[in-house]
Amino acid sequence: MKSKNQFLSFGGWVSRDEVQQFFNYGKTKMASFAAEHNITVCRIGRRIFYAEKDIMRLLEENSH
Repeated sequence: MKSKNQFLSFGGWVSRDEVQQFFNYGKTKMASFAAEHNITVCRIGRRIFYAEKDIMRLLEENSH
């Protein structure tokens, strides 16, 4: 499993596939993931990217 510092990021954006694989979520869960956690989304054609800063914020807020 990748650590939270191992996202393949492009200028602060992480592909949906990377995030899906990291959290071990299926496609159905990914559909509601961004809305539930207030993650900024960027769509380019059929590709979806999430703001890395929002993913990192989510991880930090849930760390103990």
